[in-house]
Amino acid sequence: MSKLKNTDELSGFLSGYNPAFTDGFANRVMDKIENNNVKNKDIEFYNIFRWVALSGVAAIIILLFSVYFTEGSFTADAFYGLVNYTPDEPIIASLNY
Repeated sequence: MSKLKNTDELSGFLSGYNPAFTDGFANRVMDKIENNNVKNKDIEFYNIFRWVALSGVAAIIILLFSVYFTEGSFTADAFYGLVNYTPDEPIIASLNY
């Protein structure tokens, strides 16, 4: 194929292009659509949901370990980061801003 020099030559070349599908293409496509049943989609959705749920559980476990290792307990104050605060410190800290 020679190199095309301008858009007119390219337009002429593309206008002569006639794509054709192989014999039985439409039948193969329709067979695949008919064979793709809802049951397979439910199984795929269940697998995706299971992986998302397991990663969420893993993230929660990592969060619990990090709180326990940094604060030394599982109290509500440890989760909020208030273990070493006295009752007056949050008020004083908020006044600094």
